[in-house]
Formats: sequence, C-alpha cells, structure tokens
Amino acid sequence: MHINQQAKNMLKKAAYWSLSPGFELVLKEIYSHARSMCFPKDMKALYAKNKIFYNIHKGERCFILATGPSISAQDLRPLRHETCFAVSQFFLHKDIKEIDPLYHIDPPLHPPFNFDLPMRAFDDFQKFYSSRTTYFLGYDPYQYSWYDFLEQNPQFKKESIHFLNYCNYPMMDESNYNNPNRWDICKLLFGPKTVIYCAIQVAAYMGFNRIYLLGCDHDYLKDVTRITNHHFYTEEESGMSDVEHLSAFDTERWFIQYYYRWKHYRLMNEYLTSKGCNIFNATNGGMLDVFPRVRFEDVISNKNK
Repeated sequence: MHINQQAKNMLKKAAYWSLSPGFELVLKEIYSHARSMCFPKDMKALYAKNKIFYNIHKGERCFILATGPSISAQDLRPLRHETCFAVSQFFLHKDIKEIDPLYHIDPPLHPPFNFDLPMRAFDDFQKFYSSRTTYFLGYDPYQYSWYDFLEQNPQFKKESIHFLNYCNYPMMDESNYNNPNRWDICKLLFGPKTVIYCAIQVAAYMGFNRIYLLGCDHDYLKDVTRITNHHFYTEEESGMSDVEHLSAFDTERWFIQYYYRWKHYRLMNEYLTSKGCNIFNATNGGMLDVFPRVRFEDVISNKNK
C-alpha cells in the first residue's frame, strides 16, 4: 500500500497540532516499521540474489563514474579496459559506448520524480549500454519505485537487474558504520545521501580493494542558489530537471546535507580502510577532500595503483 505525498503532509500537520511529542514519536516508529514491512513479497528473494556478487572482484580495482561537470574535461576513453560503475545519467557521456561500463547503479526514486524518469532511463539503458551491463537499483516503497515501474512495464525486465534494500534504512553514524550486516547487499543497507554511497557499498561487497571516484565534484556550496547545471550534461539532454527538488533547499539545508555527506564518507573510509579497501578521489577539482587525491592519468598509466 502506498501513501501519496499530499496525504503524508496532511498527516504530519495533524500530528503536530493534536498529539503530544511522546505519542507522536511512538506513531512515527510504528509507521516506519509498517513501511519497512510493506515491500512486495518477492523482494527478499530478489535481495538474496545479490549473493552471487560476493568477492567476485576480490583484490581488483574499479572506477565509479559520477556526473559532475568536471567529468567533461577528462579523457575517459582509457577506461575501456577497466571495471567501471556508472551512476545515474552517466550514460549520456560522449564516451559511453567506448567505456561500456560493467555495472550501472541508481538510488531509490524519491519525490518529486514519477514514472517519467525510469521510462526515460530504461529507454536510454537500451540505447547506450551493451548486453554485458548489470544494473543495481535501490528499492524503497515509494509509489513510483523502480520495482513498481518494472511491474507495470514488464517489457524492461531482465535477469541483469538487481535490487538494493533501502526500505526504512538506518543512517550511518559512529554506532553502526562498522556493522558488517549494513555492508551486505543482500540485507538492509545504510541510507544513501548520494548515489555514490550505493556504488561504494556494492563495490566493497564485490571485493574491490581500490576504488577510484571520478566526477564527484560535490561543489554545491560554492553557489547555494544554483539549482541547475550541476552535471556534465544539460537538462535538455537528460530530459529531467532538478529545479523543483533543489529549489526547496535553503543555505541551512545545504550545510546540513554537506555535514552528513562528509561525515558518512569519512566513516565509510575508516571502515573500508580497516578492511584493506582504499578509496581515492581522481576527480578533476571539486570540494570532496575526505579521500586521498590522485591524478586520473597517473592511475591509468599504472595498473598496480
């Protein structure tokens, strides 16, 4: 059962004006538990399918390809010989056919997006990706989830599609970041502040010991009034806009977002480093300073890095 966004907002207002804080907290916990139990019956079996990916790339390196503007200034053609994770709309990159990513990652869908986004995405998957690409799609019981889209559009279903469990997810903090169950992609994962989290979670589960980030600009704080042009592609090319979503962000909310993004990246780095997995930032510029910086050209020229 799904509750639309308007109804949820009305319930929140009613609770605020009519319930004591303690009782409201209890209701929130009950709602969260019920929400976590409302996923389709076959989801547990779908999550269990992810077991086949455990340590399949043990000791190897990979590249996570984000969509920041900086990516357009880098020659990515050498990645055709590397194992790559593309995220979100990276398939719009001019070198996508040559790179031919082995994996594609998308986070759970969220308001204000509807089924228009996955319809465009699956059309583009067929257009830009080869048959070798495996897909990981985040699942949350949002009324326009990837899962529900595929149920209503079975022509897009394929064995290479896998789901990640973000149903009533926990947020990462100092009390749970080193819990191995939260790193198991067959189980409930940490909530993603960005799709890069999802890609790191999957890459770590697969056993990669060197993860290189590209296009992770994370530079919104340079201009918090900017609600467009955060990617290497234009809104016309992607057929989607962040304007409605980002226009709801004020400066305070951006500071909060960045605090938690940096904190979660730091905790991810601490945990994975302790497990022998190192993350490096090969982005050309940007604000992300949690991970050691490396030059993409140096990494490509040395297969042992």
